[in-house]
Amino acid sequence: MTKRGVLLGWGGLVVLLGVGVGVWWGWFRAPYALADSPRVDVTVRAAKSEYPDVRVTAEDVDTLVRVYVQRLKAGDVEGLMELAGPAYDGTRGAAYEQVREFGEGARGPVEVTVLEGDVDYFNPVRLTYDRTGQEQELLLVKDDGYWWVGLGEGDPAAGM
Repeated sequence: MTKRGVLLGWGGLVVLLGVGVGVWWGWFRAPYALADSPRVDVTVRAAKSEYPDVRVTAEDVDTLVRVYVQRLKAGDVEGLMELAGPAYDGTRGAAYEQVREFGEGARGPVEVTVLEGDVDYFNPVRLTYDRTGQEQELLLVKDDGYWWVGLGEGDPAAGM
């Protein structure tokens, strides 16, 4: 094999790997992730149910609710807005309210209970903030394979 053939072969392999990484980055990587700080103490569990879907949903939403609590703790309004479902408006005001009302509670242990949902793409969760004794119920909305927070005003079924 000539030197040119080897270079073309390796160049093609590099391009193919680059395309593969790009596809993974765009399609398979979650659009949100935990930051390195602040650290949060969150326990996510499924409510007692006769339906196994509740346990599966608890596993699916684990990262989202941890990110939600982390953004609350940091007072990160912009970060909370990024977690809002695609069909929601008024997320800035709602995010400010969430930080104001639950930010202090997010500084301590938080227990998240995934409740039974009526349909596969809507699921309520209950957050219990041990530090303040507050409870919060959130609606999680699944759109394009990812779970989002029903934050602000909107029709959660609009994107379905």
